[in-house]
Amino acid sequence: MDVMQQIADRQALAELVALYCRAVDRRDFALLERLYHPDAVHDHGGLFRGSRDEFLAFLARSMTEVVTHHFVGNSLFALDGDRAEGEVYTVNYHVIGKEDRRDYVAGGRYLDQYVRHEGSWVFLSRRRLIDWAHEGPTADAGVATALSRGVAGPADPSNTELPAVARLRG
Repeated sequence: MDVMQQIADRQALAELVALYCRAVDRRDFALLERLYHPDAVHDHGGLFRGSRDEFLAFLARSMTEVVTHHFVGNSLFALDGDRAEGEVYTVNYHVIGKEDRRDYVAGGRYLDQYVRHEGSWVFLSRRRLIDWAHEGPTADAGVATALSRGVAGPADPSNTELPAVARLRG
């Protein structure tokens, strides 16, 4: 495989992973749908396992009272033509609930299989593994309460203040 194509494919896979984080955190389910192959399977262990469409419906139902922030660390990609595998390290932060809120922070990995579909890399399968987790009551810090907040959905400032980045999301 040509070195420049390998570099381009690795960058495209890293962007796919970053777009997944953004789509989940901002509740952009239309974007999330485009990131998966129509026949893809998503496996979140005991919480969820099923098809792309079932995963989208699960998130829409289950995330109404959850704020999330996905942070990507080390990512390893193995390319094989129009298929690839990846191990992606993440720390995911969740604030759960509206009234009696609690924090759930988990470090783990996604074990991914990718396929090039209609000219773009997409997830063919995605499995979440948890390596460690912590859960406890939420305590907003004093300084953070005065700062601007991101929000899930189209009202997030990134949708209007970063038009070039918005084009990456399609």
